[in-house]
Amino acid sequence: MQTQSYHLSFSRFSPSLSVVSFTATEALNTAYRLDIELTSVDADLPLSSYINQAAKFTVTPVSSDVLGLIEGMIAPQALKEWSGIITSCEKLSVSADETRYRMVLEPRIAALKHHRTSRLFQNQNVPDIISSLLKHHGFSGVDFRFNTSREYGVREYVTQYQESDFAFLNRLCEEEGIWYAFEQNAQYGDVAVFGDDAAHYFRSHTSPYPYRPHGGLESVGEEAVFALQVKHNPILESIRVGDYNYRDADTDLSSAVTAKGTETDSSVLLGSDSHWGLHQKTPEEAQLQTALLQQLDHSRRIVASGSGNITALRPGLVFQTAPSFSEAPNGWLAVSLTHSGSRDQAYSHTFTAIPADSIFRPERITPLPKIQGSLPARVTSPGNYTYAYIDNMGRYRVKLPFDLDEWSPGGESRPIRLAKPYAGPDYGQHFPLHEGTEVMLSFVQGNPDRPYISGVMHDSSHPDHVPADWNTRNVIRTWANNKLRMEDKQGQEHIKLATEYGKTQLNLGHIVDGQRQKRGDNGEGFELRTDSWGSLRAGKGLFISADAQNQAAGQVLDMDAAIAQMEQALSLAKSLNKAAHTAKNEATEAEEQAGRLNDSLKQLQRSGIIQSAPDGIATATPQSQLHTAGQHIHHISGGDTDISAGSNFTAHAVGSVNLFAQSNGAKLQANQGKVEIQAQNDEMQINALKDATITSSAGKVTVAAKDEILLTSGGAYIKIKDGNIELGCPKMVWVKCAGFQVMGPATMNYTHPEWPKTIPTRTLALNIARSAHGKQAFEGMPFKLYADGREIKRGVIDKSGNIAIEHQIPTQQYKLELANGEIYKMSLIDEYQENTKKSKLINQGFYFPKGMDTASAAEAAQHYADLVAGKLKGKNNGTSD
Repeated sequence: MQTQSYHLSFSRFSPSLSVVSFTATEALNTAYRLDIELTSVDADLPLSSYINQAAKFTVTPVSSDVLGLIEGMIAPQALKEWSGIITSCEKLSVSADETRYRMVLEPRIAALKHHRTSRLFQNQNVPDIISSLLKHHGFSGVDFRFNTSREYGVREYVTQYQESDFAFLNRLCEEEGIWYAFEQNAQYGDVAVFGDDAAHYFRSHTSPYPYRPHGGLESVGEEAVFALQVKHNPILESIRVGDYNYRDADTDLSSAVTAKGTETDSSVLLGSDSHWGLHQKTPEEAQLQTALLQQLDHSRRIVASGSGNITALRPGLVFQTAPSFSEAPNGWLAVSLTHSGSRDQAYSHTFTAIPADSIFRPERITPLPKIQGSLPARVTSPGNYTYAYIDNMGRYRVKLPFDLDEWSPGGESRPIRLAKPYAGPDYGQHFPLHEGTEVMLSFVQGNPDRPYISGVMHDSSHPDHVPADWNTRNVIRTWANNKLRMEDKQGQEHIKLATEYGKTQLNLGHIVDGQRQKRGDNGEGFELRTDSWGSLRAGKGLFISADAQNQAAGQVLDMDAAIAQMEQALSLAKSLNKAAHTAKNEATEAEEQAGRLNDSLKQLQRSGIIQSAPDGIATATPQSQLHTAGQHIHHISGGDTDISAGSNFTAHAVGSVNLFAQSNGAKLQANQGKVEIQAQNDEMQINALKDATITSSAGKVTVAAKDEILLTSGGAYIKIKDGNIELGCPKMVWVKCAGFQVMGPATMNYTHPEWPKTIPTRTLALNIARSAHGKQAFEGMPFKLYADGREIKRGVIDKSGNIAIEHQIPTQQYKLELANGEIYKMSLIDEYQENTKKSKLINQGFYFPKGMDTASAAEAAQHYADLVAGKLKGKNNGTSD
């Protein structure tokens, strides 16, 4: 028996419609739907005009006095209505008397089902995203509201990808555990209410509804629960979530909860659930996700299903029954309902409910859109950015083609990582991408919220730098035309490494120009060139060789030819040393140089430079050349050694100058100008085994001495001294002359040369290191330098650690005082000035022991080696402890 009447009304139309029946389905986190069958005398209603029109469906009591006459029956006072829009109209049948129609009424939010798009949201929390989405569709602040109990984290980047706005809204609510339901407001119509806690459920202030099973009879006029079945379900024993955040790679983003140990009966625990990749970024977010998933599971532990005719019942409403049920002492929360009614059937409904003290969480049934392939995008920057716009993690901003929203330049996306073929801690491969570059985006697990740049592409606006005819070239070229080119064409293989700055290039192999033509007949091998400065540095040594090593088959430091050449030269030098020693001339340092060759240069055991070429070495400059060495310079040639000078030839030596010719004599000639030979502070000897001739072809010969002139041969002599001339001989004196005249005394004064009176100086370099075996200098350390107790210099040590000293020969000791209090004393021994080997040992601190004053340097060195080795222990070695 019908106790209600049903009406469908429109705000813009007043059609003659009569409701035949209706079915309404509604639930939390869904848009309700009413399928309404109607009749009208009008067979041609403009159905299209009703689509998307505001409408309201109401259930009202029947105004009948007959019901009041039935003893004990009270007409129901409840009123039920649904507001929304018409989303479907259908003509079902036509007869002579009436036409039957069907219309579908849904809330305004259901219109979002018909809007499918792709767009981005950045730096917003979920309530803000939903609010902006609803406002985008014309919803105002009175059309929806949020009742939230917690702070929602800001989501850096959320993508709606090829899904309806309605599905997108539902998905966000499911991920955050937000439920929503609808209120019917007399002024504003359907109002969407969002909540996240049991405190936000709708509450009824009516008395508990009676629980009255039918018993085969229909209740008329009384609202009650007709049937109620309660189902108990198992709950999960444990729930675990996990994820990875590259921005905090060492942080554990896993979280787990278990139902063990709680008040829950362990017998209902069954199964476990594990989720990976829910996109939590912090441990707190991971814990929140496990809590939401557990609340979702627990809210389905007890589920009631029933039927009744309570018109006020709707999703999100808490109601109670009389009598109550032990499973829900605080009442039930209506979750879903199916309503129905017709002309010949009273209003009724079926429903599902959970205990009202459970926190309802929507099931995660809305699928996350997956991007299985890749999407094109373009790199962006804040505008007029000369170089690549990247952050401290090397990430880029991009503009996606489907994103039609306006963003500030460089803010079109979250910072996005670039996948690289090689990476590691503080190393890897990096080629910066400039604005406008096309990139391909891939997505972690297909999640559109987790993009990364998987590739970089050329396009018609940014063409490839490798044309079609470069099918044999492999090229890396940067934005500023720095390039690495590798040519694979047979017979023209080459590599070019170049930068535009200073036109600096390294060309290897077949060297070509910009037109791919060989650069000259000899354009092969390698070329290292620059318009700027150049430096070639090798800390352990450098070997420069033109000796052939076919097919790169030899060792890197294969210097046998060079060593053989140097050993041959040193052998010649040793041979000449013996001849010079026999002639009582000074020997060269060939022995020491041989030792240096074996100890340092051979295989570059120490930091040296070796040059070798089988067919000659030449250096040339239109200016000057400087050859300098801290110790010795040796020039040895198997043939001639020629030195030519276009102007003057000058040779200076602090010690002696020794010239020795073994076989063909020596010549000192001056074509123009005079020849001066002086011994400014000592004797001069001119000796010859055979004849000695002194002539003046066009002038005179003057022999002058301050003290004495002595001419002697065969025992006869002429001595000129103190103004007297003495002639003496063991035999006869012959005087052959045209005449002989003796006159009075006469004197001739001769002016002798003036010799330098100043003491020459020699520049020495004093080097002070921080430790005995270290090379780090006392850079920036102030100092004072004393010579024999007299301060001669003060300053600050530079980065080389060297202090220049203008040394005077008489100086016996130097003292160096540093600002940190350290003092160094250095004694100079000139006893062995003519013996450089002994002098070097003494300067190293190895003084010659008593009894070895005449020993050679080698003998002294061996003596100290034996002393260190303990071989001389207990013996009288002439040294003190």
